[in-house]
Amino acid sequence: MIYINQLRQKLNVVVLAICGCFAAFFFMPMVASAHAYVVQSSPAVSQSLSKAPSVVEVQFDENVQLVPGGLTVTDVDNHRVDLQDAKLDPKNHREIEVHVPANLSKGLYTIHWQVISADGHMVQGTIPFGIGIDVSSLQKGATETGYIPGAAMILDRTAQYLGISIIIGLSVFLRFLWPTSKEETRRLSASQKWVLGFGWAILTVGMALSLPLQTAISWSVHGLTSFSPTYMLRTLNFTLFGYLWIIQMLLLLIVPAVIAILLNPHVRHRWWWSLSPIFLLPITMGLIGHAVAEDNPTLPVIAVVVHIYAASVWVGGIVGSILLVHSWLRDKASVEQKDILHAIGRFSLVAIISIALLGLSGFYGALIHIPTWYALFHTGYGQTLLVKLALFFLMLLFALIHRLRRARVTSSLRTFMVMEFIASVAIFVATSLLTNLPTGQNNPGPIHKTQVVSGDKISFSVTPNHVGENQFTVSIVDNEGKPLTNAQQVTLAFGSASIPQGAETLRLSQTQPGVYAGKGLSLSGGGRWTVTVDVLTNTFTDIKTTFPITVGQ
Repeated sequence: MIYINQLRQKLNVVVLAICGCFAAFFFMPMVASAHAYVVQSSPAVSQSLSKAPSVVEVQFDENVQLVPGGLTVTDVDNHRVDLQDAKLDPKNHREIEVHVPANLSKGLYTIHWQVISADGHMVQGTIPFGIGIDVSSLQKGATETGYIPGAAMILDRTAQYLGISIIIGLSVFLRFLWPTSKEETRRLSASQKWVLGFGWAILTVGMALSLPLQTAISWSVHGLTSFSPTYMLRTLNFTLFGYLWIIQMLLLLIVPAVIAILLNPHVRHRWWWSLSPIFLLPITMGLIGHAVAEDNPTLPVIAVVVHIYAASVWVGGIVGSILLVHSWLRDKASVEQKDILHAIGRFSLVAIISIALLGLSGFYGALIHIPTWYALFHTGYGQTLLVKLALFFLMLLFALIHRLRRARVTSSLRTFMVMEFIASVAIFVATSLLTNLPTGQNNPGPIHKTQVVSGDKISFSVTPNHVGENQFTVSIVDNEGKPLTNAQQVTLAFGSASIPQGAETLRLSQTQPGVYAGKGLSLSGGGRWTVTVDVLTNTFTDIKTTFPITVGQ
């Protein structure tokens, strides 16, 4: 009860501070974003048809939700021509379709689509096609845009990450690592209770505000409209985020009571912590975001959850170490200095394990979302990941410094711990931005690959490597390092697991000895493709090899 009463006294101040931060961040710059992307459409991008199709289909790389009026077809004058029966394929939640009349006249038409992706973000775009005309000569391409996440969303996610780190990491530190040589050290001090209460408060406020923020994203509403019960109920009833949000809020309601019970010095069995609801919160957070949109989301989701656990234990433990050192500097009689150094030493071991888990899970996530070195250095997602990595090493540097200065407890030791904590908050900001940016898979960049087949070296390149027209080049060098000059035909066969139709082929023309090139619209959707290079020599010998590629949107 003492804990609850003190928490209530501080809550008003905490809420006012958070609201003030939100007001300040609303005026910060915003970053454009997009998530689910088209892997196939029928008609395809800039495809020219001899007659009208009976149905227009758009397929995505992940499960989507079709919003009302989210799939239409218009003519060159922007007049709607579809039969207004758009629907989500009940057997394949990655595909939407709408019928069009069979008597459409010749001309240019545009497919307009708008869906909610698996991570809860609104995405929309256009796909041009033609009937009886050459659309490719018009240089019309597909478009795709996503919502614009404001700084409020970034701050909200940062508050959630910081809050859950304080609740989990600090609670674990207080229960398992805090010195207990004296009876008074077994009980929570006012500062410990206040920090725990602050963590719970910012997490609860962050989780609560995430509902109207997500509502604004999902239904393209703004301002106070996102707080409308009609739209929020739509988010709760029709999105995965809504179901998880209810679970999160129910868990947060019982977290204070459970922490108060388990931190009681008279509770002997420390491992009762395994029953605490706070350990369920990272799981719910892992089910929202890029990982759940993967084809096989189990391992990606587990990696995200492990990442959150490890970060929480590390960062919350830093907060606990700061409180421990700070309490000794204020009252040296409260605990022995050797006990403080021993506790920090034990935490160092826990931190090393957390850092190892962070590195492994982060590396796995990077392999999934960053397909190429180009994507790492030339996309917003990759660049933000590099910033996060730099901050991570800065945090490690501060940790190393205060570890080396751990011979005795001083104010400088506390200073370096505080700097380590500040770096962790900056990492949370970068992480919040990452969760709202399209992954590097959307823009993997030009492809340049080489394989050796029967002594011949075949090099294959695609530029710029996106949906629409691309330049394809194949160069062939024999086992003596000379251009292969006896090839009478070089063709490419394109295939994608997302596209049920047979592989499309493209015949290349020789541009110089051993080099063959051509342009085409063969890559009709983003995602993973295979390109088989088939070289037919003058002696009717086939040289074949297949290149797996990732096509950008």
